[in-house]
Amino acid sequence: MLNFRLFVTMALLAAAGLAAAEPDPIEGLWCGKVTAPQGEAADIALEFRREASGELGFKLYFPAMFTAGASLGIPVEKSATDDYAITPAFAIKLHRAGDTLTGTFSAGLLPLELHRGGTPPAPLPAPAGPPGPAPLWRYPLGAGTWAPPVVDDGVIYVGGGDGRFHAVNTADGTAAWTWSGAAPIDGCAALDADAVYFLDTRFNLVALDRRSGRLRWRVSLHNEFLAGRSAPDNPTFNHRAATPLVQPGVIYAGSSDGGIYAIEAARGGKLWRYDAGAPVYSGIGLRDPDTLMFGTMDGSVVLLDRRTRTEVLRAKTGGGVVTTPVIAGDRLIVGSRDYQLYAFNLGDGSVAWKFSYWFSWIESTPALRDGLLYIGGSDYARVTAIDPAAGRARWGTIVGGMDWGTPLVTERHVFTGTVNQNVPGTLIDHAAGLVKLDRATGAIVWRLVLPKAAENKFAGYAGSLALAGDKVIAAGFDGELVAYPAE
Repeated sequence: MLNFRLFVTMALLAAAGLAAAEPDPIEGLWCGKVTAPQGEAADIALEFRREASGELGFKLYFPAMFTAGASLGIPVEKSATDDYAITPAFAIKLHRAGDTLTGTFSAGLLPLELHRGGTPPAPLPAPAGPPGPAPLWRYPLGAGTWAPPVVDDGVIYVGGGDGRFHAVNTADGTAAWTWSGAAPIDGCAALDADAVYFLDTRFNLVALDRRSGRLRWRVSLHNEFLAGRSAPDNPTFNHRAATPLVQPGVIYAGSSDGGIYAIEAARGGKLWRYDAGAPVYSGIGLRDPDTLMFGTMDGSVVLLDRRTRTEVLRAKTGGGVVTTPVIAGDRLIVGSRDYQLYAFNLGDGSVAWKFSYWFSWIESTPALRDGLLYIGGSDYARVTAIDPAAGRARWGTIVGGMDWGTPLVTERHVFTGTVNQNVPGTLIDHAAGLVKLDRATGAIVWRLVLPKAAENKFAGYAGSLALAGDKVIAAGFDGELVAYPAE
């Protein structure tokens, strides 16, 4: 009777097009390790199962990336008898030999080995620390912002999502002046003695008088003919805009049309354009008086002689580069969206070392101070102090949220802002706020946690922080420019 019932059930399922798939040998729980280039091994587990659709799916247990039984709805592809792949999100490739799975994890091709059975690894403890201080003052920007504030000579300069640009006095948070533009301002400003320069979301380079806020000039850096379309709206997911580099008489900036532009500072005239080969959303750095440094969205890191407009070096990562390259000794340091921090040898562009962020983009430009790199972590949700010679972490501290900006490093402390993204289906639940760390040990001194973002919104501080004497300055998605005590 039991076999007859089973036969009838299978026949009915087949008739409905829902016949149960044969069990796959990979189904079940597998536990093991994934190993980063720097030698760090992290616990990981994958639980394979049949979804209601009949596809082979999985759950991910990966404490280092704050996931515990996450089900992402990504199918597992089977290409041969015992070969499997999970793409493109994790770029996992596996081969089964009995009760062992071996393969690679993420775009960095990190070695992965799993064994059948076991217990999923426990989640990491949440970051803890004393609560943060009350703000010293608040200034209403009128709209949320992705842009980082810049401080000079007692004034804070920052753009907003409504197209307005603000100059605010550091002493008491009162307005010095405000200028109104037509497009949101997501990028970081650059200054000289007389003017402030920034790119808006349409890739217009704008120059304002520092004392009055009067518009000096505005020039488009997006060539629709070369790009084949108008300037794209937020093409990098997190509103990246290239930060200009100010040099005597000339402003250098990257563009969404794939160019590096040299602009006359006095009147905004275009001096030249260099074809970088792909859109440039990274800031422009300076290796020496004649050499520009930048990254492109095809994964290139370029050193360009600004006098001759010839490339001194072009190195390649495996993902888009939105961070500004940094020189540390004989190393060229840059983060990539292939989840790795790279150190290239300046002599020949070869890779000296790589530091893995598992499956997190690297959006933070490192701060270099006293021979150490301090860098934020995006989904990696850490601030890490790294020895640039060896690529080894001195310490790494979980800060509880995505930290995209450059850490603010003082004599004794490191500050970072964090972001929460409240979008249905988001894999990792981050917290928005501000964190102060001990620079020597990475220990949390205090942690300010902000309310969670409204649905489909962001909360916290996306841009880098700024130091104004004894104040830490932050500009947030809540539309406020805020000063907190640094000590």
